[in-house]
Amino acid sequence: MLRVEGLGVRFGRAWVLRGVSFSLEKGQSLAVTGRNGAGKSTL
Repeated sequence: MLRVEGLGVRFGRAWVLRGVSFSLEKGQSLAVTGRNGAGKSTL
């Protein structure tokens, strides 16, 4: 199981991810989509 609660990442003064929470059980998948610079790789 993976659980993330209230994740936040900043670069300088800019928040890239803020307040991200999710959980995955064994066998589940998650797709992350978004525009360039939205923080997908950071996650």
